[in-house]
Amino acid sequence: MEKFASSIAAAYLAVSLKETMVQDTELQKKMHRIGEMVERLESAADPHSQAIARELVESLMALHGAGLERILELVAEAGETGEKIIRKCGRDEVVSGLLLLYELHPENLHSRVTYALEKTRPFLESHSASAELVSIDDDGKVSVRVHLKAGGCGSTATTVKSTLESAIQDAAPDASAIVVEDPAAALKQTGFVSLAQLQSSAAMAALSGTRAPGNGD
Repeated sequence: MEKFASSIAAAYLAVSLKETMVQDTELQKKMHRIGEMVERLESAADPHSQAIARELVESLMALHGAGLERILELVAEAGETGEKIIRKCGRDEVVSGLLLLYELHPENLHSRVTYALEKTRPFLESHSASAELVSIDDDGKVSVRVHLKAGGCGSTATTVKSTLESAIQDAAPDASAIVVEDPAAALKQTGFVSLAQLQSSAAMAALSGTRAPGNGD
């Protein structure tokens, strides 16, 4: 039962993530329908029905997995051309999800996260920002550090963070967690001073100036 539950969870996770990425409306509807059926199977109370569903899902996944693996082997036999096709499949929004589900993706987690960061570089540069991969631990937790140039603002920091999180999730839905260092902290590290801080400093300076004669008396 545990194997069945994990198979169902993996399938539902892949469907849920890819549903937001695929532009084909009909394909989105089919994916959504799969998600609904998976939820119904998970909530089925009849042990006999669960056993049949378990066997069906595991058999179909084994068949599809073997078929996909054989397809990749045949394509790889074409040499460099085949390798290019496989890499292209690995970066296709729909195919990459299937390859990840069956543990057949040609690129490891580190490579996919690095590619996601590289893909977002033009956007980050347009917002005076950059990002670096800090670490990927053994559990699949991805940590990224953001660098913002002086003069950035809170809205820019929020936009940069959400864009990075989305890009990494799209490229690495199998990551156990995605941690993007708070860009607001990066702003402080760059020496950025907010308008409120400037106004407060000016007010203190003015107050000190008015008190100065009194202090000399």
